[in-house]
Amino acid sequence: MDCWPSTDAEVGVAEVGVAEVGVAEVGVPEVGVAGAGLNGAGLNGAGVSDAEVARAPAGRGRFRPGPFRVVIADDADGLRELLCLLFDTEPDFTVVGRATNGAEAVEVVTQTAPDLVLLDVAMPVLDGIGALPHVRMAAPDARVVIFTGFSESALRDEVMALGADELMEKDLSTSALLDRLRQMCRRPRLV
Repeated sequence: MDCWPSTDAEVGVAEVGVAEVGVAEVGVPEVGVAGAGLNGAGLNGAGVSDAEVARAPAGRGRFRPGPFRVVIADDADGLRELLCLLFDTEPDFTVVGRATNGAEAVEVVTQTAPDLVLLDVAMPVLDGIGALPHVRMAAPDARVVIFTGFSESALRDEVMALGADELMEKDLSTSALLDRLRQMCRRPRLV
């Protein structure tokens, strides 16, 4: 697949209403580090050394050796998992957190100090635009990309004014997406 589907329906994920199935019944993990796939083991349990944990908040991105740390926030389960699989195949990126809404994104970003955050625009609880200022405060050195299925100049202007580094459309090819994200992570962040 060379372009990203914009909805779960395009990925083939069945739609389940919240009223039909409770969160515990579908096995949705708790938010936070455990929800980020670390199963409560903490960062050291994920193979990160004490020295890396100690320096995590400082020296992010281009100054820190190792892969760029990524948080993906998108309510479309299929797309979120496809993005995680894509980043897992790239040696210069590692997914450190996932979120299904903007409120979870803020919490995961606060706990993981990522270098790059992909925020979907349209999410429940708190959308990407509402989460953006909180994400920016929690990770001031991170690159924040608003990832959307639609684009217009007014939306671009709004998210850039709120602190986004870029607005990217979901219809980018996988290679174009990775190239643009690499370039963004390697250049100095303009404040």
